[in-house]
Amino acid sequence: MKKIKKQVKRLDGSKKLIAFTARLEEDMRSFCRDKGIESESELVRQAIAKFIYGSYEDETFKLQGLKHLQEKVTELHDMMNILFSYIIKMNESNMAYHPEIDSSLKEAAYISARTRHDRFFNIFQDSLKNEPSFFERLLSKYYSDIK
Repeated sequence: MKKIKKQVKRLDGSKKLIAFTARLEEDMRSFCRDKGIESESELVRQAIAKFIYGSYEDETFKLQGLKHLQEKVTELHDMMNILFSYIIKMNESNMAYHPEIDSSLKEAAYISARTRHDRFFNIFQDSLKNEPSFFERLLSKYYSDIK
């Protein structure tokens, strides 16, 4: 005796009866044929699902986009905060080392300024190390953007 496989119905909801125009029926048959859709019922089911869930997906994408923008704005805020901190410390250092010099000493003053700047920048970097996660995140982002 042969066993007959019981087919599981994929469309288990209630049936809906709707009328189509002749042109719409022809368009649906053509579309199903072109897209490899098995039946007009399946086409209608897909169309309804796309209509209902399509707006949800669009909203989800919009929210993801807004979240990405918020992260970028926060990152820019952090970078600006670092820059302002650097400028303030630079001004404090500049004011402390701002004597008038003779024009004959300009070259030596430039070399000295460069050395002091390097020393200052190293101190500034050390001060950022008090917030390692913040510093590492910005440093990582900076170097990944350079490459």
